[in-house]
Amino acid sequence: MKIVSFGAVRAERPGVLLEDQSIVPLAPLLIQAGLTELATNDILGMLEYLQPIIEAELPYAPEILPAGSVRLGPPVPRPRKIIVAGGNYQSHVDEAAGKKNAPSPSEPLLIFKPSNTVIGPYDSLVRPMQTQQLDYETEIAIVIGRGGRHISRDNALDHVAGYMICNDVTARDMAFKDMALHPMFSQITRAKGIPTGAPTGPWIATKDEVPDPQNLELRCWVNGELRQSGNSSEMIVDVRGLIEDFSKVVEFEPGDFIMSGTTTGCGAFQDPPVFLFEGDVVRMEITGLGVLETPILDEKPPAARR
Repeated sequence: MKIVSFGAVRAERPGVLLEDQSIVPLAPLLIQAGLTELATNDILGMLEYLQPIIEAELPYAPEILPAGSVRLGPPVPRPRKIIVAGGNYQSHVDEAAGKKNAPSPSEPLLIFKPSNTVIGPYDSLVRPMQTQQLDYETEIAIVIGRGGRHISRDNALDHVAGYMICNDVTARDMAFKDMALHPMFSQITRAKGIPTGAPTGPWIATKDEVPDPQNLELRCWVNGELRQSGNSSEMIVDVRGLIEDFSKVVEFEPGDFIMSGTTTGCGAFQDPPVFLFEGDVVRMEITGLGVLETPILDEKPPAARR
């Protein structure tokens, strides 16, 4: 099952995407099934119970929206937490270090993005005026269904609702401006927390549609040029391990998602480096998770917005 959100920005409604690309709004379908209207996070938290009911009701859906008639929003419009697993692909660690088999972290790097940075799969990413080094990172987002703490590796996938594409947008110059003074001056949250800095979508593929999250192809093009091509088998810490490790220090809630790391080929590591500016288009594709296509706009000075 493919879960989407649709409608105006900040007012999206949950739905299911059918094979013909039409959308079944979930509110009337749930009411028809004798339940009640639910927000996306609530649906994700009860997905194990709700999915069979939803799938049984789909042939009798009281409302179907034609393909292309509505805007697709971020599949999780109001995530409670966005957690980034930094440096979790060996190829990315190697390119950042400038050598093969570079040392990797002793435990997954845990970084937070603000939850209101999410945008839809075709919405514009706005480059802030403060950065000249806006970069892309193609990642698999692990969407949490059932929450909890101290989740064991064996039970980790029981807490997964599904997977989606995300772009862990990073302003490289904002991250490392003062690193030469001291390592503690890293500004990773500043660099990853920019508004519109979490393009996601186009859908959440429920976990039954992704039998092996450790064998998915990730690819990224910028203006039609292939930049990233890798496989989730490269993860240093796999999906189960990320959930187990992060749940030791973070209490997961329905609607949280983990950005699980990126492969080699980011703009900062091209020769010469290339970054994102107005007019560029970033296209990302992951096996079974669809396509994310994001145009870039430059932020306008405050006076120009009046």
